[in-house]
Order: sequence, then C-alpha cells, then structure tokens
Amino acid sequence: MISRRHFLLAGAGLPLLSACASDIISLSDRPPEVLTRELGVGAASYVVLRGGKPVPAVALSGKPDAIFQAASLTKPVVALAALRLVQAGRLEPGAPVSRYLPGGYKHFHNPLRRAAGDAFDLLPASTLERVTVAQLLNHSAGFPNWSSGALSFKSEPGARWGYSGEGYVMLQEVIEAVTQTGLAAYLEQQLFAPLGMVDSSLVWRDAFAGRAVGGAMMLGVEQRMRFQSAVAASSLYTTAADYARFMSALLTDESLLAMTLSTSVEADKPLGLAWGLGWGIEQGAGGPYLWQWGNNPGFRAFAMASTVSKDGFVVLTNNANGMPLAASLARLVLPAEHNAFRFSWVS
Repeated sequence: MISRRHFLLAGAGLPLLSACASDIISLSDRPPEVLTRELGVGAASYVVLRGGKPVPAVALSGKPDAIFQAASLTKPVVALAALRLVQAGRLEPGAPVSRYLPGGYKHFHNPLRRAAGDAFDLLPASTLERVTVAQLLNHSAGFPNWSSGALSFKSEPGARWGYSGEGYVMLQEVIEAVTQTGLAAYLEQQLFAPLGMVDSSLVWRDAFAGRAVGGAMMLGVEQRMRFQSAVAASSLYTTAADYARFMSALLTDESLLAMTLSTSVEADKPLGLAWGLGWGIEQGAGGPYLWQWGNNPGFRAFAMASTVSKDGFVVLTNNANGMPLAASLARLVLPAEHNAFRFSWVS
C-alpha cells in the first residue's frame, strides 16, 4: 500500500503502458470494451449525457455502481460549490484571497495531515493579497502543483497557467472560511444531497466498503488508501452515475456555464486549450468542450462535455492504464479531434 505521506506526490509520475499522449491517441479507435480487456482494467464504469441529461451507467468491467477515487475530478465539483457561493453573493472571483483569509493561510506540508502538530508554514495576508479567487480556480495563481516544504510562487500570480493542487487546497480554506463549515460536510449538505449523489463524499465512509474498488498500480501493487479528511484537489469518492448528476447540474445551468467559461487563461495555445473557473476548455468542432482528467495512483478518470450540445461523458477506472478508455469514449460520444488527450499532463 502506498504511504499516506507520498500519495498525492506519487500520482503524476508512474510510467505505464499507456502513460503518454501518443499511446492514448493511437488506441482511441479501438472499442472501449476491447481496450478494457487488453489493458487489464478490472473495474471501469461510464455514463453518457445527451442534452445535459444522463443515461444509465455502463460497466466496461466490474459493476456499474462501483465506487472509485475520482482523483482530480474532485476539482470541478469544488469549483461548482465556489461558483454557487458567487451566485449567492458570498464570494467574489476577483477578490484577493486575503479578504477571506485575513489571518493568512496555514499551508500544511502534507495535505493529508492537517492536524495540530503537523508541519506547516504560514503565508501572510500580504502574500494572499496578490492572489485572487479566480486565479485559484483557473490555475493561474502561480503556485506549484504540490509542495512538501514552504509554499512559494513558481510564477507571478496571473502571469500564466500552472496546474496546482495547492491552489485548490487554498480554495478549500476560502470556502470553509466563508461557509464556516468543513468542505466535506458543506458539499454533502449543499451539493451531493440535493442532487441525489448518495454515493459521493470527499471522505471515506464505511458504507462504501462493499462497492469501493482498489486501484491497480505497477507490478500488481493495489492502492486502497482511505481519505479520512477532505482534500479539494483529489479526495472525491463517487460513482459514474453520481458524477454525471453533477455534470448535468452544471450543463443545464446557463449562468454557471457562463461563469465557468469566463476568466479563462491560456494553457496550451497550439492545442487550443485554456482553463476556465474549474474546468479545462478545449476549442474545437462542436465545442467549446469542458474537460478534466483524474490521476491518483492506481486510478484514472476523465470527464468531458460540449457546452453547445450538452452531450458528454464521464468514465472512472481503477487502473493506471485506464486513460485510453476515455479517448475511445470521446470518439464515440463526442466525435471530433480532441486535443485534450495530447495535453502533456494527461496520462
């Protein structure tokens, strides 16, 4: 079992059969059922949305109601909670983070260990004045993806796109300060319960044990870590059906969609990729498309939808080789050339 200390840092660096973009693209013309068998994916479920409405979940392997770690698919969910606070007038995207964290930000060196006595450094309010809420949402705050030491800027806030789990953990602190509620409880009350997402949580529930799948890593290692505290960047447990309910809530709300597409920052100009408030934005025929990938050790996930047709899909897998399934499904559900699968971060 992978250690808790290095769990999140390990997720981006595991070379596997289908780890590079060229492999993902080259396999995309194979039917997902065939790829599932050939890549040895033990559990994989997906849901298609048509016109923003989900159809029943399909199991490529395992059970259609299996519960997965959704990894970075957590981020769009947290972003939606933030945007709903914007709609309610409780959060302002252009405001500096210091408005909501006037005492500064306690950055724990391990996002899974944030209790008294755990290692941390403090970013003062004077530093947080340089960062806006929108920059946390669209990955332009200038922070690294993860830092196991003192948190510092990799680039000037607002200067460029730079994927950052740290930014979303800071956003978590902002949401908790505004709502005076822990993030896991807040999402349960305000998002999951109202949408009927009964199998979703940012923290482990013992009730998940019968359907939660372990993640398949290299050399037969199985990952069954249980998140005991919420991590806004990566700790979501969910089913394909539940995640599709969340996607439907976004796709059928024009105000939320408009906010998501606003304040975007260029992520890869040659590929036509930008980042909005919570989602990647891919320009292309039938688009723009919203998209996000998920990569926790032993798990791969992907979600994509057209903001025009409101067609889309989400696929969850318990195998580090699972990403080609997403490219195959994209070809079937959203027939177009999808440069998101050529993005250097997707593996």
